[in-house]
Amino acid sequence: MQPTLNNINTNTESTIETDHVVKLYAFYIAESINLKNLKADFTGKLLNSSSSELFYSVGDSGYIYIFNYGAVVFANFSTIEMSKTINFLRTYCSVFFDKKLDEQYEIITKKDSGTAFTFNSLHVPKVTENVIKIAMLNLAHSVSLDYYTDVSEEILTSIKNFSIELETKGKLYISKKNMLKFIGKSLNAKNRIAENLYIFDAPEIVWEDEYIDKINRGFIESFELRNRYKEIEFTFKNIEDNLYMFLEINQHSESNRLEYIIIILIFIEVINMFVSKIH
Repeated sequence: MQPTLNNINTNTESTIETDHVVKLYAFYIAESINLKNLKADFTGKLLNSSSSELFYSVGDSGYIYIFNYGAVVFANFSTIEMSKTINFLRTYCSVFFDKKLDEQYEIITKKDSGTAFTFNSLHVPKVTENVIKIAMLNLAHSVSLDYYTDVSEEILTSIKNFSIELETKGKLYISKKNMLKFIGKSLNAKNRIAENLYIFDAPEIVWEDEYIDKINRGFIESFELRNRYKEIEFTFKNIEDNLYMFLEINQHSESNRLEYIIIILIFIEVINMFVSKIH
């Protein structure tokens, strides 16, 4: 049963009081989330929706941002509320992760301050619903990049093990089928990044508000999203180059094996002919 979500906020764009802290928590919980089914069952106040994301207001000042690629971001939720909600979302997840990556962030409002980014917080003179939304969006991208960094490093470690095996033993002890499965895993991971992490595309709300656009660009720079994305791309390019070489070696080995089989069959046929002539 879904956790109770009382006192739903009906304001579409409200300003948070000064000297206030909005706590954000982002989690990467699954490989994908079925938003269509979730949207039909979730009872929060839906503020924005698309095929790739759902943005809700919950209670007096809480928000939850859910993405189809597996990221969930909470604003002003207690630990117990987040745990209950994630447990509820589990039903709609494909490949739910028991061990989840997470990130925390704060938006601190002070009336007379300027806009400034620190390691784990944003200081602003005012914070609106759209400020919270753009912060949650970028935090989702950040925790997702953490996940794909781990995935790419795991694949690269396997690649290095293949290279060491090739260097020390002079051959690869992996079947063509397993090699193709490994290549498929690598390509699927790369394709999911390209399909889901549209960090270079500015969201619609930045086109309508110069202040939000400034905040968005600040988050991209502060989280180093572009650099981290490029590092993952470079890692996968390195992986692809190695996999292509390993596949060539594997195919060459398969070709040599077939040649040996043909030679043996010809040799057997020659022996049979020789024996037949003697008889």
